[in-house]
Amino acid sequence: MNARQIIITAHRGFRQLLTPVQQGRTRLIIFGQTLLAFADIIGLGSMVPVLMLALDHSFLEKSSKLRFIFHQLGFTSEANFLKTLIIIILFFFLVKGILAFFLQQYIRKTASEIALSLSGRAYSRVFQDRSYDRLNHDGPGFNEVVFFSPFYFVSGSYIPYLTLMSEMAIVVLLTAFFTWYNPFIFFLIVGLIGGGFFLVNRFARRRITELGEAGAQFRDRALREINYGSGGFTDIITHGAEDYFREKMLRHFRGFSESGIRAINLQTLPFRVNEMIALMGITLLVIYAYFFSSDNIGQVRALAALFAIAVFRMLPAANRVLQSLMHLKLSAYTYEQLRPVVAEKSHIQKNISTFKQQIVMKDIHFAFSDKPEIISNLNLSIRKGECVGIRGISGAGKSTLVKLLMGYYQPASGEVIVDDLKMDEQHSALELFSYLGQDPYIINGSIADNVVFGSEEKEESRMLKALDMAAFTWPEAAGDILKEEVGDHGSRLSEGQKQRLALARAIYHNSEVLILDEPSSALDDATEKILFSHLLALKNLGKTLIIIAHREKVFDICDSVYTLENRHLTPYNT
Repeated sequence: MNARQIIITAHRGFRQLLTPVQQGRTRLIIFGQTLLAFADIIGLGSMVPVLMLALDHSFLEKSSKLRFIFHQLGFTSEANFLKTLIIIILFFFLVKGILAFFLQQYIRKTASEIALSLSGRAYSRVFQDRSYDRLNHDGPGFNEVVFFSPFYFVSGSYIPYLTLMSEMAIVVLLTAFFTWYNPFIFFLIVGLIGGGFFLVNRFARRRITELGEAGAQFRDRALREINYGSGGFTDIITHGAEDYFREKMLRHFRGFSESGIRAINLQTLPFRVNEMIALMGITLLVIYAYFFSSDNIGQVRALAALFAIAVFRMLPAANRVLQSLMHLKLSAYTYEQLRPVVAEKSHIQKNISTFKQQIVMKDIHFAFSDKPEIISNLNLSIRKGECVGIRGISGAGKSTLVKLLMGYYQPASGEVIVDDLKMDEQHSALELFSYLGQDPYIINGSIADNVVFGSEEKEESRMLKALDMAAFTWPEAAGDILKEEVGDHGSRLSEGQKQRLALARAIYHNSEVLILDEPSSALDDATEKILFSHLLALKNLGKTLIIIAHREKVFDICDSVYTLENRHLTPYNT
């Protein structure tokens, strides 16, 4: 990918990822940076005659432009004229510096807002599309697109793009200035800087890109090993396998760290090239002064001053252009990761929160992307107020079935119908359901926090009733049970308490349909009996229940029971 393709890719990515307001702010920033670049040229250009006036006392007589200004401002002393010019230039640079500071603050604020916006939009879109599992299974991962990619997009693409635009403006304006002022300096600078730029671009850019891509791969593998290790922390300790998992992680971490350090070392190459360019330029100026200047010391001084300005501003600008192009290429992958999860939906789904007659699954087929079909030609009808049981061996697809029913997964073919309304891109039935999974999600907070679970409605009596209906008890509670802290991921709760707390959450949210996936797997017989009586009470209140279980006695309260086996759902006679 050449420089032109890199810039076009970045520009296209910005148009797709940034909101219209953010695009407008970006254009304003680029305009401000261009004005500052032009101010840089004016400031640097004004230093040349001042330097010549200080070094050559006869320069005022030689320069008709300076002499015109001298007389127009009414000066009679060359020293006073020089002091005034120096004060004006210092004031100009001070104002320019203040404006640059405020522009930089505006850039920082805009970049932070863009990262925050992308992260929030990605988070919301993943939940809207129910694509969490798909991202983790087939894509870069939820954490990557919501947390890391927005930051890397801003730090590795957006800010370098702004730098690229401003530094390119500096290079173009300075080149035009030198061409107009002295073609010799232009050809000298183009020859030296162009040659140095080519060398760095040729030998460093490709290697830094390769190291960046390799480092990203090692990073992903190392993080995966860390996640595996933390997920199986107890098993690793129990079996004394920490050395094995540590070495696996460190092997990838070594590749990640070495790639990053090598890339950092290579980024110092432009500085060394700049040193050589400056030295070669000085050498050429000395040769020119000695052999070709005809003792015209004023001309040599002018050339030296122009070259010093070029080294001071143009070489760093060229270097930053090169580094910005490298960053843009390395971060180009963030466009592809973010584009599908921040794009605006072309339609607004209508949420269905109630039904009057029945929910029907008709001719459902489903398979994950890299696996054979796990549900085939499935048909199921659930009447309002009915309690339906679903049984089957582990891995038969029971949890997948209810996620298809909720609309969390989309079938390869077939349809889910609520009353007479088909669930599709225009309609969602998620609000109909409350789901209690086998591994309840418990947040770090109080019992009340876990019951309301983000709801703005916090009715104490309703929370206590939900806890009672779920048969939740906590003898350790010293006072108000709702204020008791459950610990990180419910560390202070037993597995059975976690299940009952999650059930209280489902009851509190008062959904039409409660889906219970192995609701009594972690309960003792006495608590299980209490739970069944409360589930029966919910059924009598008109709630529709769907119970997935292995234990046959759970189905005693069910109106109908089905077996999921060999991809098919068939009625089961209890």
